[in-house]
Amino acid sequence: MSISAYKEITVWDKAEFKVPNHTYLFDGKSNILAYAKESNDELVILHKPLPLDNRRRKFIKVKHKALDAYGATIVLAPPPVANNINIFMVKSDSGKEYTVEKIDNKYSCNCIGFAYRGKCKHSEQVRNENE
Repeated sequence: MSISAYKEITVWDKAEFKVPNHTYLFDGKSNILAYAKESNDELVILHKPLPLDNRRRKFIKVKHKALDAYGATIVLAPPPVANNINIFMVKSDSGKEYTVEKIDNKYSCNCIGFAYRGKCKHSEQVRNENE
C-alpha cells in the first residue's frame, strides 16, 4: 500500500465561503489518514481512515515533512481472512459487466457508484437475489 501526501489545488470559485485546501495523507485508496491545515500547517491525525469524495477536486503529489514522517510510522494491518467469499457477475442495463463480491455477508461492487456511495443497484440486486 502506498501512503502519499497530496496538496489540494481545487479552485472553489462557486463556494459561498472560503474552502481551505489542506495537504492530505492518503492510504492509496482515497482514504485520508491525516492532514496538514492550510492556515498554519498544523498536523491533524485521524482516529480512523476517512473516505474522501474527490469528484471535482484536484490534487498534486507533494513532499510534506510532518505527513511523510507520520506516514512512515504507520503500520497497516493486513485485512482479515474472509471465511465466506462469493463472486457474482452482473450485467447492467447499458451492457457493462460488473463484479459483485459477497465477503462474510458484506457486498461490494467494482462500479463507480459503489466507489462513491458505498452502495449501488448491482450489489443490491445480488443481495435481493441471495437473501
